Amino acid sequence: MTPSSMRGFEHRCSRQVALDFDDDGFSDPVNRGRLRDAFLDAARAAHGAGGTPRADAFRAPETLEPEEQRVFEHAARWYLELYGDRDVELHLHDCERPTERGGVRVGGWVDLTVVRTDGTKELRQLNLWSGPRTPRDDPLELESVWMAVLRLRPWVGSDRLVVSWADLVGGARRERTIVLDDELDELRARFDERLAALRSRGDRLRPVPGLDCGRCKHLVRCPAHEHALPVRTPRNDPRPGILRLTPTSFDTWSRCPRDWWLHDVLTVAASDDPASPDHGQLVHDILRLVHERGDCHDAEHVDDVLDSHGASDRVRGEVARHVVRCPSPTQALGHEVEVARFSFARPGLHSFLATARLDAVWVHDGVLDARDYKTGRVRTARVADDRRAWIQAWVLGRTAMERSLRLRLRYEHLAAEIDDEPEPWELDAEELAALEERIRSEVVGMRADLHFPGVADPSTCQWCRYRSICRDSAARGEAQWPETLGVEAVQTAAP
Repeated sequence: MTPSSMRGFEHRCSRQVALDFDDDGFSDPVNRGRLRDAFLDAARAAHGAGGTPRADAFRAPETLEPEEQRVFEHAARWYLELYGDRDVELHLHDCERPTERGGVRVGGWVDLTVVRTDGTKELRQLNLWSGPRTPRDDPLELESVWMAVLRLRPWVGSDRLVVSWADLVGGARRERTIVLDDELDELRARFDERLAALRSRGDRLRPVPGLDCGRCKHLVRCPAHEHALPVRTPRNDPRPGILRLTPTSFDTWSRCPRDWWLHDVLTVAASDDPASPDHGQLVHDILRLVHERGDCHDAEHVDDVLDSHGASDRVRGEVARHVVRCPSPTQALGHEVEVARFSFARPGLHSFLATARLDAVWVHDGVLDARDYKTGRVRTARVADDRRAWIQAWVLGRTAMERSLRLRLRYEHLAAEIDDEPEPWELDAEELAALEERIRSEVVGMRADLHFPGVADPSTCQWCRYRSICRDSAARGEAQWPETLGVEAVQTAAP
């Protein structure tokens, strides 16, 4: 059991949940560990002789990519800001390997443990990546924290424990002092409840193919993915044995290999904010609810959904534009449909797994009509020229062939200023086979590349999430992440 296995399993593939619990699976490199391990080594060195941490110990190793080194340096500044005034002695915990509890191996990262000069023990759990799930008040809201506290029970004993979680990218800290004896029953009950729920969810005989397949360690012998095979990457290669493609990651690779390498392989924290997806996500959510709860041609029903979301005139106009294009009432295969498909190849490193989510899929007039709602600009004159569509079409192609339907993929642009939509894409079995080979040729390139150069084009770089730290950026600037000024820290008193 790990913190990640405790999160969101209610909606995950039942086979994956069961095998995550019963079997180690076939793991790919955990690239977040590159930065974490280097940073913790430096932090331990900084605390080595006791006292306050030494700033000169935080030196990023040259084995990290230049962009990882920038994140390391930024995290070090935050660490010194948040913890630099605390006189402590480092404690080397024994939690690098899983802890046995009631016949269950409990794992997950336990970061730093220290002892203050007054004897108070302290746990520091550190985040060094983008988009952390920040606790609102109490660090024990996070599985990664309360599970670490449970594993530290032999060390903590009956003493007080300062539980501290810090986001070293965004500059936030949540902290609470507990007496573990007073918290232990509740934490154990929380663990046992989650474990029982997880066991009841798992079913190794019921695969549910979808986006979860992109994170699964158990593709081998999965009934949903014929010919899936175990593939190990060459030594010290951070890429997974089987490349996992999504429309977004494939488009990122095509636009800038450096962006793909940093975001989709190494999971480096973004230094700059990309365009906000909030408006588009709201429109997608509203259209999903409209169709799941009724018919979009029912004006009263649509108004009820729009009113319940406090929709703006812009959103109402975009939904109205959809109604004109919607093929309902007819058979809907689903809304926000998740699909996954495995492609076998020799050598095995040229195999790939693709996953995608389609906003709506309809069946009518002998056609599998897939829609991708768009609220932004038109990028290409034809859907077939958009590489995101390559993944969407190929993954959905198997469903079309199994149902003996023609496949049509359409971008439905909803913004009022868009007059001409891209030409829809219709594919037969022969075209789908050719598309698979085009995707595989890109996979071969992903495997062959050893340096992942940036595109170094100002028009592309100006929108990049790494434009301020990328070694090849043509749009350099000051990183937008918070610097060590106005630190946000919440101290929660012991109950």
